[in-house]
Amino acid sequence: MLLHSRKKRFWGKIAYIGAFCCIAAALAAVLAGIGSPEFWVMDGQGMEEPVTENVSGPEDVDGHSANAPATAMESRILTWQTLSGSQEPEDDAAVDYTDPMAWEYCYQYLDEAGQKWYRDIQRVLAGMGKEQELSPEGLEAGLTEEDIDRIFCYVLADHPEYFYVDGYRYTKYSRMDRLVKIEFSGSYTCDSQECADKWEQIRDAAGTLLAQAPAGEDDYEKARYVYETLIRNTDYVLDAPDSQNLYSVLVNGESVCQGYAKATQYLLNHLGIPCLLVQGQVEPGEGHAWNMLSLNGDYYYMDTTWGDASYRQADNIEQDSDWIPQVNYDYLCVTTSQLLRTHTPDMGVPLPECTATRDNYYVREGCLMETCEETALRQAFDRAISQGRQEISLKCTQESVYRQLLEHLIGDKEVFSYLGRDCSTLHYARNEKQLSITFWFS
Repeated sequence: MLLHSRKKRFWGKIAYIGAFCCIAAALAAVLAGIGSPEFWVMDGQGMEEPVTENVSGPEDVDGHSANAPATAMESRILTWQTLSGSQEPEDDAAVDYTDPMAWEYCYQYLDEAGQKWYRDIQRVLAGMGKEQELSPEGLEAGLTEEDIDRIFCYVLADHPEYFYVDGYRYTKYSRMDRLVKIEFSGSYTCDSQECADKWEQIRDAAGTLLAQAPAGEDDYEKARYVYETLIRNTDYVLDAPDSQNLYSVLVNGESVCQGYAKATQYLLNHLGIPCLLVQGQVEPGEGHAWNMLSLNGDYYYMDTTWGDASYRQADNIEQDSDWIPQVNYDYLCVTTSQLLRTHTPDMGVPLPECTATRDNYYVREGCLMETCEETALRQAFDRAISQGRQEISLKCTQESVYRQLLEHLIGDKEVFSYLGRDCSTLHYARNEKQLSITFWFS
């Protein structure tokens, strides 16, 4: 599962570091009852080869290792300090970074057992925890280690605030061929102090942006504000630090698609707009991340990354020079049919068919052209100029209308008749797949 749209993998490989000390005299009695736990290192790409600590032990009358899970766990954590009683107890008062404003869309598509594991995994990640047992009810219901990756991805899709998480590992315990216990650990990009510092920076930066958001009940204006604000304050940089999380966008101002999408999700959730991280593929088969949101009761897709001029690909856009506009509105509140021209979701959960157009950018701004009719064009240009804007984006409902529009505005140079004699410079960019054209003028 790739988290940004170019060359990097979604999750960096997570190195499992384990230390098993042979303390022969002190541990001899304990090792006598150990089973054979398997330790698996996981990342978003799938499963690595197992690292198995093979320690034989006596078997009970049924041919199973006696007390294998509990004894195996004990063998992994015993040290000279624990044996002597000098080790300090661990602090159980862990922090919880869970955002109460998060929209748990994926959670609702899990059965009861899956929801238990969702909460287990969430609890571990929220407190930067390690080696905690997943609910036995999950195993009893038939869940296996293969379900961990799916549920882990659901948790991260619902919760952008877990910015410090970059993967996980688990330890499974079996009696013969029967799986009897799984322990889950998160993998984190920073220690607890650095995480706390970054979290404070994230909240401060997000708070500043949220305070400037439009007031009122119109979800569209809030969504447009987030879209434009993040685009204008973020550069698409492949090797940006922390690029897989919202810190890179809100604090550093440099990221890739995963960072854009998670920052968008976090801000919209805090503006009262339910927003989900969506992952999938874009041409030519590259992994990508964007968002699905609910505006005024209807579902739409939004891709903040593809709205940023620093990302836009040359093979998708034709323009009159190397100059391209900063904000591309083709991916602000679009339908499923519009999205599928370039994007393919791959989430593992049902996604609604987004058919509403009421809060699409072009509809709301009066720039959706059903015909190449002069009156409609003049109204669109006049509206943009009266609002003090120096750009206008037009989108056509059909390719035939789009061709007529290009010929009329560019081929016949009639665009200047709508802008007036005061227009001194003009640039344009067109998106053939979205049947849109943008003019920037002064």
